[in-house]
Amino acid sequence: MENTLHYDKRQAEFHRFVNENYPVLKRLREEDKREAFNELLLKLLQGAKRYLTRGLRIALAKGVISHNKYRPEDLFDQLILEVYDHLDEVGDKGQFHSWIFQRAEKLLSDMEVEEEFEAYLYDNIDDYSKAEREGMDEAFSTDGDGDLVMMDELDDISYRDHHYLLKNIFLDDAHEDLMALMEKEDSRERAQGHLDATLFRLPQPMRSIFELVTEQLFSLEDVALIKGMPVARVEEIMDRTREILQTSLKERL
Repeated sequence: MENTLHYDKRQAEFHRFVNENYPVLKRLREEDKREAFNELLLKLLQGAKRYLTRGLRIALAKGVISHNKYRPEDLFDQLILEVYDHLDEVGDKGQFHSWIFQRAEKLLSDMEVEEEFEAYLYDNIDDYSKAEREGMDEAFSTDGDGDLVMMDELDDISYRDHHYLLKNIFLDDAHEDLMALMEKEDSRERAQGHLDATLFRLPQPMRSIFELVTEQLFSLEDVALIKGMPVARVEEIMDRTREILQTSLKERL
């Protein structure tokens, strides 16, 4: 719990740090101080860079994009240019960090063409058999060429602290027995591996919204801005994702 509170505080401080530096960044651009602008911007884009990298590598592992077509550093360079060119579009400094993720999300959306896959998987998620869900915790997936890739080779897919992740799945006290079970080392490792694999297999909208809320700690309103959808839709997807993770984890343990 202490680690969870520490992460909450640190992430909230980083949100404030990014937003409060928006006027500074804007002034540096107006004064054409590109070197100082880039130096500050690199500090402000730490979370967005991780988000871009994870999104790209998961798309690659799922075979959504082909090998050697995109590189994380290329997407990140593009994000820097996007921020520089469109900085005046920010409504106010309180929305600057979510606006950065909105630009990152657009880059990922432009890169991925997977609407049919997402619609099929989302509409048929209830049809997953128990055997299929249990198979998710096998610690591998396939890359774009069909070769087996160990999950731990896919950088930045695993989420933070297992207790922090579980806190965002089980929101009430009705699952204290399950939480206690997962304090045991062997159960914790199985649960973490299973959750990572399940999140990996979810449709991109569900996985990315869950990440924005639980890891980046954006509010539902901010996520709605980033994703370009109503707040009610974001809340619906979060509830559905939690339900899927709860069901899958209960069956696993």
